[in-house]
Amino acid sequence: MRHLSVYPGLTTYAVPLPDGSYNTDRNGNPKITRVTLEPEGFPLPHRPGGLTDSQWAFATNSPRRWQSAVTTFGDRAEDIAAELARNGCIILECDFRGARVVLPPRGWAPHPDLHTARQEQNSKRAIRRAAQDDEARRLAAELAHYPAAGPLAAILRAQRDGPYRDHGIEAARAFLTDDTMTDTAGAAPWAAVRWLKRGTKSDYDRDPEPLAEGGQGAVYSGVHKHTRIPVALKQLRYGDEDAVHRMRREISIGHLYGEHPNVMPVLDSDPDGRWFVMPLANGSAASHAERLQRETGALLDLVRAVCEGLRRPHTDDRIHRDIKPANVLLLNSKWVVADWGLGRQPRGETSVPRRTRTGTGFGSEGFAAPELSSGNPHNVTAAADIYSIGRLIAAILTGERPEQNLPLLPASGLWQAVVAEATHHKPTDRPQDVDEFLRLLKDIP
Repeated sequence: MRHLSVYPGLTTYAVPLPDGSYNTDRNGNPKITRVTLEPEGFPLPHRPGGLTDSQWAFATNSPRRWQSAVTTFGDRAEDIAAELARNGCIILECDFRGARVVLPPRGWAPHPDLHTARQEQNSKRAIRRAAQDDEARRLAAELAHYPAAGPLAAILRAQRDGPYRDHGIEAARAFLTDDTMTDTAGAAPWAAVRWLKRGTKSDYDRDPEPLAEGGQGAVYSGVHKHTRIPVALKQLRYGDEDAVHRMRREISIGHLYGEHPNVMPVLDSDPDGRWFVMPLANGSAASHAERLQRETGALLDLVRAVCEGLRRPHTDDRIHRDIKPANVLLLNSKWVVADWGLGRQPRGETSVPRRTRTGTGFGSEGFAAPELSSGNPHNVTAAADIYSIGRLIAAILTGERPEQNLPLLPASGLWQAVVAEATHHKPTDRPQDVDEFLRLLKDIP
């Protein structure tokens, strides 16, 4: 006898009392009996997606009472039970009172056909694992010709069957079929992290205390779990729309220009733009200030590197707008421009001006060009970044933090003239691009 189905895709079967009665028991008392819920079409039992191995074992190894299911699955218990039943894995048991099915279920029992189905699944898994092992060994042997791919090969040799090994195999295939990747003569030490990126934060261990904190985010040192390569992880401190937009901009520019030796690359990132991973730098211009003052040519190397890092973005009409010592980092013995969150996108692209405001102005106080705090900061030119480079030079050589719109010049020497030219109040009086600015440095030893 069939009764109302309470779950789509499942059919309810009433189970009568031993005497065949559905209304009263042998003593004439109101009947309380059970019904079973089974899938329509009687499919071959198959494991639904989203269950871990331990959850799957719990669900299918023996009969389960409903309270045990709630303890294991929590609020998802009923949805999981229904999906297991639809897939032919279990038979749900429910009370049946007053000609209606009473929920929640009493519990469930594994379907009689499940044992055969599980044996078939295990056989398929063994075949898949053997094929995966063969593929992993073959790819690891091919990767041996590329020293920079050593961490990738190590993953293929060490990982057991599972989703991350599948990911490593896909990364290896992509590496070996991409000529730009296999040309690894100058590959950076962190290249494998980029090859293995998948936008999953759990791929990284991070230190509990931040290395640095800024207006929108904090930077932590850490490691990529699977390669043990040191990295830095930057994540938002606040999740408001403006902060997320700025971090997405920083991620976008890191991907766009990160192959340049003087731009900080982005190795991996959150699809929603709330965190990203970059190589771990060895300090900033601020932390190396004493050495930059002391060593001949050190400051000149830094300034040239900043100019080279800005060259292509400026050509593409992107302005950094926040050049300062803390945003120029030492990476693999090269200076790189970092933190593009306050950058200006090319004219005509959507931009909300308030998103790049810090305090009462734009950029960082003391380093920001005057035009960033008056008029329309979206219309600034490369001359705004030239101004900030001049202020950066002055801050390093004097050891003082510049005050907004107040002159700050080195005491004397060739750098004094360079800073004076770069930090004119009017943008049109300054060098208009990095090449014009670099010509000012021709006499700096």
